[in-house]
Amino acid sequence: MDVDNPLTWPRPLADLVDSIADDTELDEPELYVDLELEDRETQIRDLLRGHLLRAQHGTRLLDHEAHAIRSHGLRPLDLALVDDRLNQAHERGYLTSNEREALRSQSMVVPGRRKFGDREDQVCLTLSAEATYHDINGVWRPLSFWGGEAIYWRHCDDSTGVAQKLRSLGRPALVTAYVDLASPGRHLVFKSVIHTFVGKAIGYAPANADVLYRNAIPPQHIESIAFPGDPLYDRLRGLPTA
Repeated sequence: MDVDNPLTWPRPLADLVDSIADDTELDEPELYVDLELEDRETQIRDLLRGHLLRAQHGTRLLDHEAHAIRSHGLRPLDLALVDDRLNQAHERGYLTSNEREALRSQSMVVPGRRKFGDREDQVCLTLSAEATYHDINGVWRPLSFWGGEAIYWRHCDDSTGVAQKLRSLGRPALVTAYVDLASPGRHLVFKSVIHTFVGKAIGYAPANADVLYRNAIPPQHIESIAFPGDPLYDRLRGLPTA
């Protein structure tokens, strides 16, 4: 199912969302995030049981990494994932030994380093592709710098050196996957699943939520990987093209 397409919503879920939307009065539709709906989140998560929800992961991939996602799925962030990406990029000649070690020593997941946010043991996704069409700022950096936030975060504000190298590696990619959000409390969704559905129901197309998904996503739940030149990527105008 897809939050952007009400025709895919199961009838019990659609009925709940429509009833909330009918009772909602807002001066501006973008204020949907201010609705007090938290007490309905468990209810809507229960209605998602047995259904997978389409989500989107923006990143930058080398060709072998795209193949790995198609073959093995998406892995939650951890030190092993960062090491694998750096080692394989080095083995294939994309990174020098010095570049690999510099990126490893400054990555977000180095043991003992002060953390910048909490990104480990999760896959970061968004629920609405339509929202990306309306606001590309949220995916600009992941699509522009190779390695994922754990690798590029200390370098993306630099206009030279390592930042330029990370901009040159791979291609921007939108990975569409299916996730199971029926377990309240395991996966963090902000603002919430219910806010996203209600926002769509009242006609606010950019309604969206960030998902911190704390499971691996198996290859059978990867729908597509779209690069510049692919219709699924190019329909979202304004995204990086190289």
